[in-house]
Amino acid sequence: MLLTLIKTKETRYGVHAVLIETNHIFGDKKLAEVYLPLDEVPLELIYRVTIPHSGIWLQGKRTQWLWPNRQTRREVEAYLQVIQSTREEIRLEVTNSDQI
Repeated sequence: MLLTLIKTKETRYGVHAVLIETNHIFGDKKLAEVYLPLDEVPLELIYRVTIPHSGIWLQGKRTQWLWPNRQTRREVEAYLQVIQSTREEIRLEVTNSDQI
């Protein structure tokens, strides 16, 4: 599975982004909007994602993303845990909105 984190707006405190499930067959699906503090903004690369019970981890490091609400966070993490339980690898591509 490929997730895409699209950085949409940058402030001096962090970055607003949209998390999308990229699917070339059924179409892309927006999972959530998140806010990333400046020290948590990943480089524009592709990262391996794991989802233990303590959140979303990129390359073995826990993310400190701020979600719009706790319910959205739980739903997205539960959905990704189901995908992960099928042994499908989850990758996250980080990009800017102007690169799409």
